[in-house]
This record gives sequence, C-alpha cells and structure tokens, in this order.
Amino acid sequence: MSNSRFVHPALRRLDDVRLAIDNPYGVPATLFAREEVPIEGDAVEQALGVLAVQQTLETLGVIADGARLRRAVFTPDFHKGGGIPVGTVLEADGFVLPQAVGSDVNCGMRLVVTDVPAAELAPRLDALAPALRAIYFGGGRDVPTSPRQREAILRAGMMGLLDAFDDNADRGLWRTVDRARAEAELLSSTFQGSLPARATFAFDDWARGSGRTDGRDAQLGAIGGGNHFVELQVVDEIVDGAAARALGVERDRVAIMVHSGSVGLGHAVGNFFLDEAKRLWPTALKRPEHGFFPLVATGAQAAVAARYLDAMRNAANFAFANRFVLGLMAGRALGEVLGRTVDARLVWDAPHNLVWEPTAARPAFVHRKGACPAPGPDPSVVGARAWLGAPVILPGSMGTSSWLLAGTGADEALESASHGAGRAIPRGRARHLDDAPTTEALSRLRVVTPIDPDAPMVRRRRDVLAQHEARLREEAPTAYKDVAPIVDTVAAAGIARPVARLRPLLTVKA
Repeated sequence: MSNSRFVHPALRRLDDVRLAIDNPYGVPATLFAREEVPIEGDAVEQALGVLAVQQTLETLGVIADGARLRRAVFTPDFHKGGGIPVGTVLEADGFVLPQAVGSDVNCGMRLVVTDVPAAELAPRLDALAPALRAIYFGGGRDVPTSPRQREAILRAGMMGLLDAFDDNADRGLWRTVDRARAEAELLSSTFQGSLPARATFAFDDWARGSGRTDGRDAQLGAIGGGNHFVELQVVDEIVDGAAARALGVERDRVAIMVHSGSVGLGHAVGNFFLDEAKRLWPTALKRPEHGFFPLVATGAQAAVAARYLDAMRNAANFAFANRFVLGLMAGRALGEVLGRTVDARLVWDAPHNLVWEPTAARPAFVHRKGACPAPGPDPSVVGARAWLGAPVILPGSMGTSSWLLAGTGADEALESASHGAGRAIPRGRARHLDDAPTTEALSRLRVVTPIDPDAPMVRRRRDVLAQHEARLREEAPTAYKDVAPIVDTVAAAGIARPVARLRPLLTVKA
C-alpha cells in the first residue's frame, strides 16, 4: 500500500485531485485522488485490465460492430476488487460488461432521517441492540409477501410492491407503512426505485414461494454479507444549511443508513451471464488474458445482452425493495425501544453497482461498480431537485463519519462520486489484524451481529467467539481508508458538495 505520490508506471498526476492512467489502448482514463489518498498498485493493474477491453473489442472485429470503450473514471475510494477495481465507471458504446457490475447487482445506499433526537435514544442504546438482533436475525422479520407481490417487485421494483400492497397491508411489517408517503417518496430514489422488466429471469420459483398470500422467504429483509450494513447514526454537523433543510436533514437527529444489494438474486444474474459471455466468445480467437468478456448489444450477441439487462433489472428491483424493508425493520426496532411511533422520512436511495442504459442525454451504457451516481440539478423535476443535485451517500467505516453530499453533474467524472471510503487492507488480511489500533477501535464500537458475544452459551464457545471477532476485524475502521480525504477530493474536484456529516451510533452486520 502506498499513497498517490507512489509513481506507478501508468499513473501521471495532472493536478491536485486528478491523475491520468496512461494505457496503450487509447482510452481516456482519469483517477480522482488527492495526494493523501492511498492508491494500490494492484488496483491500477486491475484498471489496466479493464481498459484492455477496448483491445478485446478490436480483436472481435465485425462481431463488435463498432462497439468501443469511450472512457473510464475511477473514484477516490478506488481499490482492488473481485476482478475489477471498486470505484470504476465505464462509458461504453454498443456493449455491456457484466463483470463491471458484478454479482451484487444494485448494491446501493438508502438514507432515512427520523424525528428521534439523539438525546432521546442515548439511554436506550443498550436496549436497542437485542431488539435489532431479534428483528434482523432472530426470526422477528415478519415480512409477508404474496406471489403477486414478489412478481411485481421483480418486474417493477418499488412501484410494483406498492401496486400490490393491499395483499398484505394489514399484516406484519407492512402495518407500519404509510402507503401514501411511500408513493410520494418514490421521487427520492434513483429511477423512482423501479426499472421495468419484461420477464422474471430464473426467479419464478422465488416469486411463487409457498403459494400463500402471506408467505415468507429468506431473501427479503436480508442485509447480505461483506461490507453491507444497517447503521443507526446521528446528524453530527450541517455544512450546507439550505440543502439540508431541503432534504429534511436536521442536526442531532437519528438517521438510518442502509447499505445492501440484491443478495442471492444478483449472484444468480451475475454468475449466469458471465458464463454466457464466455460461452459466446469465438472459439477461433484466443481468450483475453485480462478475463473480461463483453456482450455486444447489436448483431449476434444482441439477444443475450438484452436478456442480461432485463435480468439485471429484476435483481435491481429486488434490491430497491429490500433496502426499503431493511429501513422499515430498523424503524420498527426504534419504535419498540422508545415506546412510540417513529416518524422516518427518506432522504435518498441510490445504486452503485449497475448499468445505466443509453439516453438522449448520454447515448452510451454507463457501468458503475462501487460508484455513486452524482447528477446535478434537474430543472424538469418539481421541488428541491430542480436546484439541488442528486444526494450522494458516502459512508465511512463503522467507527468513522459518513457524509451526505449533493452532486453537481460533473461530466468529467461521468456524474459519479465515491460510494464510500474504500478499503485500505484486503478483507482476508484484515481478518488477522491483531494490533493495538484495531483492538482499540473495535472496543469503541457498538455492533449487532447474529451472535451475541455476551450470551453465556456463546462465552463458552471459544471457536464461535474467534470467528465472530475475525469477522469484525474484516470491517474494522483500520481496514478502511480515512474518509476525510475522499470527501475532500470529491468536493475539490467539483463532483459533489458536502451537505451534512453523520456519526455512527450502532451498526447491524450479518
């Protein structure tokens, strides 16, 4: 690991916040990072592999039908990922690259603000932990859905869920939902939480379930593993008062931040279409050494590319609905512990693993892998979004602040910002961190997992405790970059401007 002053042969600093990634493929590639932002050499190597997709398209010749990689952007939380760097944004003409989304389709962030003052919750935090554990991991989820609702989610996301809402409106978690508000809050979500899909890919069995109107399943309401979380936070500082007021964000109020994706559905989509892209590779051609297999959106591969995009929408729609449910679950736990109804309002919900399909404004496929969309003001929208850019939710680690920003629509960044601080230490190596800073940082945290380490039965199981502690070290604050230089880079580059800072109170992790 080194800072950005390390001279990788492909890196060339342009100014205080921008570096070029020079490559032999002629693809303009910009990495946004201030001097103090750490940059991995391995991540740069991965980036060069992605850029080599342009050479692959040229190798395909007439099959590629003029497809090309127009340009690439890498956000400040840039780090090595599973085949492709996290923080990658690609503008692609005429092709899609399933690996540039990965298997966690529509992994994204949701931020909800409540009417709970931090002082009201402070004496009840100890009681909140078991309430959250019971709801998320102890069988207290209570999210009944009918086959009609599940199919509606797959085909139309949040709009589909609300259209079929009456099937279970008086049961379980749905009793806490103000349907009229949920419908109004669709405007506070990217794509209004809905990507129309023609089919349901391979998810008919999931939609059918038990066939009961009030059936349950293991997917909806699941956080997922890795760096996914549900976190209770407090609004610690307001930087832009006008923007905060427009978004309904007040200082010292408790907020709920959800980071999750499409769980098992996204894995099914990502893995299947990676295999399909490999299957379609011409047998007469040598397979690309970088391991990336594009799907050309015209000609012989067009049907498969279209099917991928439709299945991606299924998984993305599920993820929108799942984040909605995860936020409701946290709100219910808050209400139970405080003994009152908690008013919770959506600030924004945005994906950061997805393909944005061509539009008149941008006639290309934009792939974001671990990058948050940051479009600017939209005069066609009624309300604050007419003058305020789309909110950007940028979490730190479990022990550091998260940020709410407003996008500016910077074209040089492909309207994209960081989706977090970014890892400083790979997860596998972080499991073995046993240094004083890590131990001290973890000792300050409130983390709710499926295992209660204070339970007498668990205390007698050293193996279980060791596994629990290793999982926590994977996500320890010391395993992540400092969030401040990331936010500073985004702001200094004119990608997004800070609105508010949020401090973690308690984190739920699977």
